[in-house]
Amino acid sequence: MLGLNNHQYGENIKNIPSDDSYPMISILFSKKDAMGVNALSLTVLDLINKSQIKCDIGLEGSYEVGKKLTPQDMEVMKKITLRIANKGELKTSETRAINLLKNMNKNKKFDLKSMAKQSNNSSIANKFEKDFNEFVESFKNENGYNGKNYKDFLENAKLTSKGKEVKKEWKDFQTYLKSKDLTEKYPPDSAFENSVQIIYAACFDIEKEALDIRENNSPLTDFIDKDGYKLLNIIFNNALLNVTEKRKGNGIFYGVNDKYTIPGGG
Repeated sequence: MLGLNNHQYGENIKNIPSDDSYPMISILFSKKDAMGVNALSLTVLDLINKSQIKCDIGLEGSYEVGKKLTPQDMEVMKKITLRIANKGELKTSETRAINLLKNMNKNKKFDLKSMAKQSNNSSIANKFEKDFNEFVESFKNENGYNGKNYKDFLENAKLTSKGKEVKKEWKDFQTYLKSKDLTEKYPPDSAFENSVQIIYAACFDIEKEALDIRENNSPLTDFIDKDGYKLLNIIFNNALLNVTEKRKGNGIFYGVNDKYTIPGGG
C-alpha cells in the first residue's frame, strides 16, 4: 500500500473505473459539462492509438503551446502529419470523425499547419460545423446520451448517486495519473496501456502532466508530447468560430480556445 495525503492506495488504483468512452468520461467527470470539440479531439487520439490514423512527427524533443499561437507554433504544426489509414469496422461516430477530417483537409494526408489554415476558411468552417453536428449526433446515439441522461450515471443533467460514486473512483484514477510515486510503483504493463492512460489523462486536461512521469513510447504519446491534443482543440474550435452563421441550440460548446487565432488562411 502507498499513502498519499492520508489516503491508502493499492495496485487497484490503476484500474479503469468504468468502460465508458473517452468523450463521455470528459463530459461526466471533468470540469466540462457540455459536449465540445474536445469530444472530437479525444476520438482522433483514440484513432491514432488504434493506428486508424497514422501520425508522423518530424520534431525532436517536447513542445508546449503557449497562451497565444506564434509563428513558431505554426512551424511545429507543419512537422506533425496525420494520414488516414482506416481499415476494418469502425463505429459510426469514428467514421464521421474520419470523414470530417477528409472533408476539412480535402485529402487523407495532411499536416496540422495546413488544417489550421483551412479552419480560417468560412466555407470549410461551415462544412465542418455540419460534419461536427453529425459526429455529435452519432456519438450521442451510440452512447444513449441526450445531454441530460446517461445510463444510471446522469439523470436530468445531474449525477445520480451511482454517478457520484463512480466520479469518486475517477478522482482516484486522476490521482494515479498525476502521481509520480504511484505511477512508478504501479506502472503501465505495456506501451498500449501507457497510451490509453495518456488518453484518459487528456479527458481531464492533464495529459502533459501524466506523460511527464511516463514513457514517450508510441505515436500517440509523441503526439501528446508535442501538445497535439491542445492543437486539435484549437484548430477545431477555430473552425467553429469561423462559421458564418452561428446557430443557437445546436449542442456546440464555444469558448474552450476562443483566445487563440490562427495566422494565415482565408
